[in-house]
Amino acid sequence: MKKNILTIVIMASTLINLILSAVLVFSVMPAMNKTSNLVDKVASVIDLEIEDEADKGQDYTIADLVTYPIEYDTSVKINLLKEGNESHYAILDGIVISFNTKADDYESVYESVQNASVYIEDIVSETIGSYTYSNINEAQVKAEAIKKIQERYNTKSIVEISLPGFLTA
Repeated sequence: MKKNILTIVIMASTLINLILSAVLVFSVMPAMNKTSNLVDKVASVIDLEIEDEADKGQDYTIADLVTYPIEYDTSVKINLLKEGNESHYAILDGIVISFNTKADDYESVYESVQNASVYIEDIVSETIGSYTYSNINEAQVKAEAIKKIQERYNTKSIVEISLPGFLTA
């Protein structure tokens, strides 16, 4: 009698397992496939946009770059936005601007920066000063500053900046 009950329980659990597997295959899997295809399409569109932007800006090699340093006599302190009642600042020893010599307007922009580098200094100071101590990131500061500098001079010949001695305290 015990063998028969055990056999019936095993058969019932096998039958339930088979039914649930069929439900899984015919109802859940198609929905998962549709979701997976949607995610793949979105990811491929994002990758294309990233590649397009990277291709637009990378039409130069390291040999095409010329740097122009803006050096300070002493380290400059730039106040950061306050967090609560605490004041913090960033220290900067200078700015180094990299120009793409293959750009059409390289000579005019380079000359303009040499004659009036104060605009670059102001943009970098304003960009650094717009962050708080907890959210400042040198890479973000550089990216935002280069974008503002390119807009200010209406050029793509300025491709990079470096911030020697960049510290926050």
